[in-house]
Amino acid sequence: MKTASWILSLLLAVLLVYSFAQVPTGDSIRSLHVASRYQQSAEMETGIHSQAGAILADYRSTDLLAAAMLFSTAALCALFFFNQPPGFFAFFPAFLLLALGVLSTLGLGFLCLWNGGNFLDYEGLASWLGPLNARPEGALALLGGTLLSFGGLLILWARWARSPEGPRGR
Repeated sequence: MKTASWILSLLLAVLLVYSFAQVPTGDSIRSLHVASRYQQSAEMETGIHSQAGAILADYRSTDLLAAAMLFSTAALCALFFFNQPPGFFAFFPAFLLLALGVLSTLGLGFLCLWNGGNFLDYEGLASWLGPLNARPEGALALLGGTLLSFGGLLILWARWARSPEGPRGR
């Protein structure tokens, strides 16, 4: 089981390096055009005062969805590091946070679809939250779901660090 976790970790690392190699350089025409648009109209379009927050949580919302999925996948991979995992209730808080995080981020996207918008297009939430609050509230809900997933991963990591197999174990 431990060999499988190392192989899976190595494959994920190779995939990560390959993904970063495919990112366009900062001086390409596409990135310069998009960057100036983000800087000029981020607050006006999204209602979020921070440019970085508007870019991350609204314009690039699928990145936060991918982060929530990554945290959940990392937590499942971390289970391979336990030689003899404790019972279900020892992991219950971690899995509860992971499940809530992933389900809330995916649920938000499908809720936007259900209301006639695109996936994670918060303007689909305007009928419930009002046109001025839809984008900031949707971004906040997505960020909250991602942080829940991250919290589940941290709880699982802390549990592993305190176990006999932990960092100083075999």
